[in-house]
Amino acid sequence: MIEVEPNEPRKLMSLHGVSHGIELKLMEESIGFGSVVKGSRLTKMLQLSNFGDVKAHFKWDSKIYSKNFTITPDQGYIAQNSNLDLEVTFHPGQIKSAANDPDISYKNIPCFIKGGEVLNLSLMGKSVE
Repeated sequence: MIEVEPNEPRKLMSLHGVSHGIELKLMEESIGFGSVVKGSRLTKMLQLSNFGDVKAHFKWDSKIYSKNFTITPDQGYIAQNSNLDLEVTFHPGQIKSAANDPDISYKNIPCFIKGGEVLNLSLMGKSVE
């Protein structure tokens, strides 16, 4: 506001703005596959949701889990206000000895979100004959 004459205020300018944000979330933070026969596969679905108002890019760090698990797609874009179904497949190639921990697990696998916070997923399964 600016005052031109005494007691005569006038609008000088208005300023408006908007903020856009990225907010992605995994509907599950861990997936258990139970026992799976060595050399076979079991696939489960995982939903990634974008509650933000802009398209977001995601990328899983696949080198961490690729020996026993696959996430498809492992990178890409998710549109604003939408869901994306990811296929998570457990494909054990070896059986751990009973003397060791019999489970195959990866904790806190990072999914990097460009411009957003890292998401983490834990995967667990057991290889049997």
